[in-house]
Amino acid sequence: MSASLSQPSLDIADVLAALGSPDASAGFKPVGEGTRGVVIFGCGHLGKWTLDGATGAGLSVLAFADNNEKNWGQRIAGVEVMSPQEAVLRYNDDAFFVVAIYNGTAPRKQLAALGCKRIVPYPLFFWQFSAHMPFEDRLELPSRVLADPSAIQSGYALLGDEKSRLEFIAQLRWRCWLDYGCLPQPDPPDQMYYAPDLVRLSQQEVLADCGAFDGDSIRMFLDRVDGCFRYIYAIEPDPKNRAALGKYLASLPGGAARRISVLPFGLSDCDEVVSFDASGTVGSRVVSGTGSDSIQCRRLDDILDGPQPTLIKMDIEGAEPRAIVGAAATIASSRPVLAICAYHKCEHLWTLPRLIHNALPDYRIFLRRYAEECWETVYYAIPPERLTA
Repeated sequence: MSASLSQPSLDIADVLAALGSPDASAGFKPVGEGTRGVVIFGCGHLGKWTLDGATGAGLSVLAFADNNEKNWGQRIAGVEVMSPQEAVLRYNDDAFFVVAIYNGTAPRKQLAALGCKRIVPYPLFFWQFSAHMPFEDRLELPSRVLADPSAIQSGYALLGDEKSRLEFIAQLRWRCWLDYGCLPQPDPPDQMYYAPDLVRLSQQEVLADCGAFDGDSIRMFLDRVDGCFRYIYAIEPDPKNRAALGKYLASLPGGAARRISVLPFGLSDCDEVVSFDASGTVGSRVVSGTGSDSIQCRRLDDILDGPQPTLIKMDIEGAEPRAIVGAAATIASSRPVLAICAYHKCEHLWTLPRLIHNALPDYRIFLRRYAEECWETVYYAIPPERLTA
């Protein structure tokens, strides 16, 4: 059975009106007031952003809590890292605990099981102290989420099935109210980029893997096509990631690596040199003049010197809109299936469908999610002839 292309059953204007004008600080008051400090659960990059935000807001950061025992006893900016058990034992009466992890359900449950009295999800902390946060573009204040209702309605109108529309509305509600209960169950993570309910992959696919990282999405692709494919373009600007990617490709059997081109570029709508945070992680990204490195950005239309793609995947940390524009000629001529990540910036939820539609108006557009909250979210754009029958 093909994916449903019925008209929307929910009036998005009514949905937006029902969301109203949420108070970004209301949820924080019952848990944060009356404490003398904060404990940050998670000492990765999000924990360090939270430390900067808390310090900027004049809060006393009492400790980091982390599940990795290798971090216990270390200090970050003078703040001790300890086990969650120790942190709750020491500071339960005096602090609120910020879970500085995007997919934070499991650590929140862990803290609750330890008897923690005041647990704050990272988005709620961000809402309360956004003026002091050094960096955050995946989240937005509720008032700004709803600032352009016509753009939201335009994106919603292009969705191709009921599952996509329900997911879109649930994400709006979560972003405005932090209503965790409204979110549908995510799809299995190993289906990300290659949704089997939407498209059937052949063994003659030509994949343009934009944001190839260390080869993780190529591994997933090869699993889907039983190792058989025509060609792969692996596009990855971070030299550390490319080194890991090269090791993986060298391990492929049967000369498969000879049909894979590694292209060391970022993607954009023009040729340019940009500042880049080359972290050697999935979070490597273009930044505004503060990166540790610089990279050459190119248009996808200009760099594919070989078979034209039948499938384009983009997971490029917020650069997706300009990259789509830079791939417009390829999309129009080759009609590839697109898998475009939609969670790196809040507004991509509603702006990406219009960009995709402009690139190829008869695309059918679907939204799928592969993690809790609103992360690991992908827009699929599928020409009618490629829809799963």
